[in-house]
Amino acid sequence: MPNPGRGLFGWLLAFAIVAAAASPVRIQVEENPVIAGEEVEFAVEATGERVKIPDVRRIDGYPVRSEGLQRLERMEGNRSRIRWVKYFRFTPRRSVRIEPIAVEVDGRRYETAPLDIRVLPKKGGREDDFILDLNLSATEVYVGEPVVVTVRFKENRAVPVMNVDFVPMRYENFWVKRAGRGRTYPEGEYLVHERRYLFFPQKEGNLSIGPAKVKVAVTKKVRDAFGFIVQRPRWVTVQSRVVPLHVKPLPENVTLTGRFSMTVSAAPGRVKRGEPVRLTIRVEGAGNIEDFTLPRPVIEGVTIYGETPKLDQRFEHGRYSGSWEESYVLISERSFTIPPFSFRYFDPDTGRVVTRRSAPIPITVIDENVTAAAETGGKPAGIESKGEERSMAWIYMNMAGAFLLGMGVMYLLTRLRLARQRGRGKSASAAAAGDEAAMLQQLMPHIAESREAAQMAENLYASLFEGKAVKVDKRVFAKLMETLKKS
Repeated sequence: MPNPGRGLFGWLLAFAIVAAAASPVRIQVEENPVIAGEEVEFAVEATGERVKIPDVRRIDGYPVRSEGLQRLERMEGNRSRIRWVKYFRFTPRRSVRIEPIAVEVDGRRYETAPLDIRVLPKKGGREDDFILDLNLSATEVYVGEPVVVTVRFKENRAVPVMNVDFVPMRYENFWVKRAGRGRTYPEGEYLVHERRYLFFPQKEGNLSIGPAKVKVAVTKKVRDAFGFIVQRPRWVTVQSRVVPLHVKPLPENVTLTGRFSMTVSAAPGRVKRGEPVRLTIRVEGAGNIEDFTLPRPVIEGVTIYGETPKLDQRFEHGRYSGSWEESYVLISERSFTIPPFSFRYFDPDTGRVVTRRSAPIPITVIDENVTAAAETGGKPAGIESKGEERSMAWIYMNMAGAFLLGMGVMYLLTRLRLARQRGRGKSASAAAAGDEAAMLQQLMPHIAESREAAQMAENLYASLFEGKAVKVDKRVFAKLMETLKKS
């Protein structure tokens, strides 16, 4: 007896085959099944004059990357046939289904057939071709104490690898810095790619580092749209383990961890009124030197100008160290003392808080008129026997001018020295600036005793620092300097 159900099923199957053959769109995958961690590449193809293949952002939660639409044309007899291809790539960790994708062809809407991708777990020898290790220099540290993280990727030299790409690690509660350059070296049957990082924990508690990820492009031979055999990369993602890290808190009001030393110097120790003294503070050691800072010094009666701190770090022989240096220019009309500088840090080796403190530095400021008076029996130099005296208001005004005009003298000299080195022989304006700086330096010792010197120095300062178009005649300057030297 005939089975009507079997006949209906046969008709439906035949209809589906004919419909599929007649459909101008299709989806195909390079390899199925794949191993967990390997990249899946599939293509959506459509035949027609006008084709729109949409982007696919995610498949079952996994992000998808797509390439541009490719147009391929070939002749079939006397008729040209246009085919459009778009490639997609993603890396699933489990088996997934690619749902139908809607494609528009010559104004009509079609859908690709659903496609199941089988993902097999890693086993056997394939995972031995690529090995990724993540190791820490310590598993228990203090807040701010650097941890050396070493990532080693090993590739089997028998595998045709086109490219190795270290994926940036995601991290929270850490400040991270690359430690030196990466290196590549052979190790038995493997080629090892090594990277080192410094992780500075910013909070206490039980934290973790990792996983590290590396994407490997393996050469694979495939047929292109024209049927030629070409080499294309097949991307494989390798992932390391996650390593726990216990971070202990620092003592209260301490932010530095490691070992440090400090030197404080000031020169010259004996100056004339209005002349600058250069103060330099330098801290060196191993630890989180980037977190170091000192408050700006405050000295009564002293004008202080600071420069930008200089920070230098290095990673040598598995140890992170560096230096911090800051300089100031101090200008005063009377002798003063530079107060001590101090800071505290925690030494993880001894488990103790250490305080570094500098000694006070006395600076002697010489009054030239008083010194000359002592040498001439008590009569101030430059004052006639008639008893003419300078106006005290004028002296105080010039003293104030000395404070203002001393601004940035050392900074100026440093900046112009660099400008000369960079543009020597190239820029007439740089040479002019150098002349003005030299003139200003010669005028500085006389601005408190000569109204004309003070005015000329003010003009030079306005030209150098304020960008004003103020010119100083060099012949007038030379004549003034002759008069000042004779007085």
